Amino acid sequence: MKDIIKAPSQLGLRALRFIAFPEVAQPCLHGARRHYATPPPPPIQSPPSDRPAVRAINSPLLTQSPRSLRGRKDDDPEFQPQPLARPIGMHSPPRPGDNMGIDRRNLAQKREDFVNYDKHLEKRAQMRKEISKPYFRDWSNLRFHKGKMFTSNEKLFRGEYSLWFPNFFGKTLHKESARAVKDGYGGQGRDSCTAMDGKVSVVSILSSQWAQGQVDTFCSAKQNPELDHVLQSSKDVAQRIWIHYEPNTLRWWLIQLFKGNLRRGKSVEEQKRYFMVRRGVSEEMKESIGLLNESVGYVYLVDQECRIRWAGNAVAEPAERESMVRGLKRLIEEARKAPKRSSGAQKHAVGPRMPLPAEPKSL
Repeated sequence: MKDIIKAPSQLGLRALRFIAFPEVAQPCLHGARRHYATPPPPPIQSPPSDRPAVRAINSPLLTQSPRSLRGRKDDDPEFQPQPLARPIGMHSPPRPGDNMGIDRRNLAQKREDFVNYDKHLEKRAQMRKEISKPYFRDWSNLRFHKGKMFTSNEKLFRGEYSLWFPNFFGKTLHKESARAVKDGYGGQGRDSCTAMDGKVSVVSILSSQWAQGQVDTFCSAKQNPELDHVLQSSKDVAQRIWIHYEPNTLRWWLIQLFKGNLRRGKSVEEQKRYFMVRRGVSEEMKESIGLLNESVGYVYLVDQECRIRWAGNAVAEPAERESMVRGLKRLIEEARKAPKRSSGAQKHAVGPRMPLPAEPKSL
């Protein structure tokens, strides 16, 4: 019994291991130390970048984010349209040729995207989002406030803080000669930013007869005669722009079949400013300009630099019609005071935009 050797203690084993393997044991001993009283080391901060900070497209441009408004249930009776709290629009100026909706990748680029797993994940997420959208959701939401998602801003957004109206590429009502360009419209595609450049524009977006009736509550001569009078007396600096967006193939061809009815009552110049758009309108564009329900009509006041200064949707309220007329008069005054530009010159290559303020800035 006296020859029995007792097992070494844990402290002794650590000492023996440190003697036999000094290089391996040293980190283990240091790693076993626990200093609860000392504060954690500060996080490593990356050096400041020279690039300007880029805001997320889904930042809350309204009092609630567009995604949260889109995600509301159809049977939500507590929803009340809120006024626009911040400027809406794209963070980059429109350029001719944008949003054509045509895949211009060559064969090598298509192959690279085909074998790129991240591209597949992005496409899968986009398809999942489109499939999960109920087909009759937009029509069901018309039960509440006739589809109104927000109320118009009472005053114009200040020009230095306003965001841009995107370019819509589509076919006009005017019978123009086709160009030798593959644009998806038989060579008759035109850019909306080209027609809007240099003039104050009252832009309306619609996709159905229901939406047309809602747009008329803002812009028609019968329901808003003061707006029509201002447009007729300021044709040199103000105009109307129509954008008929129809992604459904069947309804698109029905529009092409009966587009003679759309031409009726419109002059040649007005026909050149009536765009029928079929493709190229992304979810990013819709959310940036507040186009949350495709079955509702939308109206925008866009200045001569394609910046959104005022927006309205659904059926116009009396206060919204008044603010729209006041805003149009103010934009016409600004356009007359602005320095003249050469005809056809696109003023889209502008300097960096000023950051958006924490509080809404309006005139």
